[in-house]
Amino acid sequence: MRNVAFGLASGIACWALLAPAAAGEVSVGNLVITQAWSRATPGGASVAGGYLTIENKGLLPDRLLSGASDAARKVEIHEMAQDKGIMTMRPIEGGLFIEAGKTVKFEPGGRHLMFIGLAAPFREGEQVPVSLAFEAAGKVTVPFAVQGIGARAPDPLTKVELQRPALPAAADDPDEAFFTHFCDPKAMANITVSPGRAGPVEIAIQLEDGDEQPLTTAQGVSVTLANPDKGIAPVTVIAEHVGGDKWVARMDAPQSGRWSLDLGIKLSATDGVQIAAPILIR
Repeated sequence: MRNVAFGLASGIACWALLAPAAAGEVSVGNLVITQAWSRATPGGASVAGGYLTIENKGLLPDRLLSGASDAARKVEIHEMAQDKGIMTMRPIEGGLFIEAGKTVKFEPGGRHLMFIGLAAPFREGEQVPVSLAFEAAGKVTVPFAVQGIGARAPDPLTKVELQRPALPAAADDPDEAFFTHFCDPKAMANITVSPGRAGPVEIAIQLEDGDEQPLTTAQGVSVTLANPDKGIAPVTVIAEHVGGDKWVARMDAPQSGRWSLDLGIKLSATDGVQIAAPILIR
């Protein structure tokens, strides 16, 4: 939930393979990991999400404890939840429990890995190696295939379904919300744009401070939408405070495509945060 540009260290080792090789099945202990993928990120973005499927074929449970990658300053395990219609996100404390004989799936809008402080943008066609540490199975490095910036699932060519026939892809829900994260050292935000299609939209905002705790003391939030590619000038509204760390703004995105969303958070009479990032409208 963080979109500030952390300083890029010079001389960063190459962490992405430029050839778009198909992502494979990775096994460690009794765990089988498939469909590891992420999305391309725009220049200046400092966060990205990671998604994968973990199947526990053993007779005992295991636990995903942590992740690490040269591609990011840190990797966290996050879960999502709806709170009064606003999507909230929190790190999973103590790791993610994986029952024996069960499968857990990380996907957009749900459980995911969060890459924080990107060393460089994720680019479509690359692979990002990520080290995952499990309580029983130990450590394993998994390549995450980078899909397009608006991808909702891994490309069929990168899916691994060795033991079952491929199922037809489900059609996109035209009203499915678009979710993104904004970040600054002083404040962070979960942003949910619904519906995710052109027309009137509701922008729900959940704020956190720099320590990822609910930010309930903000004095105001402004939201600006613009689409310079289509000649649509910026429009700004003041978000409504609906309680605690939650704010809502209602706006219009009359055309599909890539929009710029700018969030202004007034922390006090003399301090504030301005964060901008792209969003996709279908």
